[in-house]
Amino acid sequence: MATGDQGSGRPAVDILGVRFDALTRAQAAAEIARLATGDEKRYVVKPYSEFLPRAARDPNVRAILNGAALCLPDGVGILWAAHYLSLPGGQVRAFAQLPLSLATMTFRAWSIGNLLPEAMAGVDLTWVMLKELEAAGASVYLLGGSAGEIKGTREVIERRYPGLRVVGSHHGHFGLRGKASDQVVRAINATAPDALLVAMGFPRQEQWIAANLGQLKVKVAVAEGGSFTFMSGQTSRAPHWMRRAGLEWLFRLLRQPWRLRRQLALPVFVWLVFRERLSRPGR
Repeated sequence: MATGDQGSGRPAVDILGVRFDALTRAQAAAEIARLATGDEKRYVVKPYSEFLPRAARDPNVRAILNGAALCLPDGVGILWAAHYLSLPGGQVRAFAQLPLSLATMTFRAWSIGNLLPEAMAGVDLTWVMLKELEAAGASVYLLGGSAGEIKGTREVIERRYPGLRVVGSHHGHFGLRGKASDQVVRAINATAPDALLVAMGFPRQEQWIAANLGQLKVKVAVAEGGSFTFMSGQTSRAPHWMRRAGLEWLFRLLRQPWRLRRQLALPVFVWLVFRERLSRPGR
């Protein structure tokens, strides 16, 4: 179901009570650069399908996602949901359309006509965003990942974007509350970056951003999920053909079998989307 983002005039799509902005990567990156050079404190989130069930059942997580300046779809699962929920017809057609739409997502994800134009999967958006931030003259602070990941990520960014001011970095292994978190806030504020990239996993990173944004001297904070592990080279991405086909989840599962437990949330996500479709009046 397409809706309008309250106050922004941007088209948006509601999925399980979470509003996703209908932007291309280029548009999203430009908007983040605009926020980084503005006067307000805002944050950006990129939830993906495995975590939508958590948002659907937890009103606090849902409120954090909907309170973001931008909520962007990370992965083809969100694009599928937007597509499936937009299909015409009542309950009978909803049953019939489900297997075909799932097959299309699995084997021809690139062909899905969609209200959401592009998936923002992790680093796909991050590289474009960093280029825009460099062009805008913005400064950046990196927070998250292991010590090795944050070091490697900073080195790669500084080499790839020599004009971008990376003013600081810190690993993401600290408590969400207490002295360790307060020390991180002070370290960030000592550099007063325009943009703060936070890669600590969902929903930990979003909760930390929401809890600390008021005291952070930043203009925009961006939830980055697992981006730093890929940017640092410590984890390889799927081949391009698998990413284009929407099969990056399968590549990651084969490389990291422990992810199976997390991906068991996908059938729950599909069920919730199907149930939401049934609850909507026929079109």
